[in-house]
Amino acid sequence: MEILVLHPGALGDLILSLPALALLRGCHRQGAITLAGNSDYLEVIPAECADRTLSLATLPLHRLYAPQRLSPAEALPWRRYDRVVCWTGYGDPHFTANLLDIHPDARIAGWHPGAGETRHVSRIFADSLEPWVPRHKPLRPVKIQPGSFDERDAEEWLLERGWDRKSAVIAIHPGAGSPSKRWPLDRYCVLAQEILREPGRVLLVVEGPAEPGLAQVVAGGLRPEQTIPAQSLPIRLLAGVLSKCRFFVGNDSGIAHLAAGLGLASLILFGPTKPEHWAPPGERVRVLREEHNCDACACLPRSEHRCLGDIAVASVCQQMVELGFL
Repeated sequence: MEILVLHPGALGDLILSLPALALLRGCHRQGAITLAGNSDYLEVIPAECADRTLSLATLPLHRLYAPQRLSPAEALPWRRYDRVVCWTGYGDPHFTANLLDIHPDARIAGWHPGAGETRHVSRIFADSLEPWVPRHKPLRPVKIQPGSFDERDAEEWLLERGWDRKSAVIAIHPGAGSPSKRWPLDRYCVLAQEILREPGRVLLVVEGPAEPGLAQVVAGGLRPEQTIPAQSLPIRLLAGVLSKCRFFVGNDSGIAHLAAGLGLASLILFGPTKPEHWAPPGERVRVLREEHNCDACACLPRSEHRCLGDIAVASVCQQMVELGFL
């Protein structure tokens, strides 16, 4: 059996779907799963979740949105699969009609939490696979494992930037895809100084492609030999570098999900997004959020979020102390 899974999400969304993909694999051990998604992120998908990956951009998705029925030739790329799980196109009548015309039992589902939703996004992904995966089947976190070549390249990358193999590498990520999800940058600068008070530590400052310049701002006030900026690294190299770290502190972002997925002890700072929906699963993950004085979190109209701004550096340091990393 050939199963195609279409996933349009970013890195964090993709990682949150891994437990559901692992369940799908467990229920169809004789099938082959092809995961189509953003090619920038597919390289870290564990083999237990997909037999092969495919760039979503290579598929003729646009024709499924057309009002006209697909011709036999246009339907051919979709007919090569026995089953289709589609986490895109949900709610579009033309898309739904065209795909169901080809695969009457296709699963077309949304995964963003709606008003009143209490399930975690990982659970929403899994529940959307019913009846191919029994509903309420227990989820387990899926570990992302860098390959041996990735770990070797990561070690060489760190050594070239002054790491001595003895120093503990602590990673921070001051960015996020949306500015509203970023803890104030000046507090990351203070936090960086606090982390480096303890000798034998090196700070890895991670910067994603959507946040150019943040790493240099944080590293600018620190001694160069104590700081390693990691700016827009390829995803496999970034996974390898993070796997060499002892601890991670960052905002709700795809990189935070990657760190947690690698099994890295992680403290993640949440603001407008709800941890009960979006927090990375894992026993080594701790979430910090200060929503009590935030009118927007209380759903008061025309209010702006102040939840991230209410997180003090001292609160972050206290969490790190409790976790044994400060």
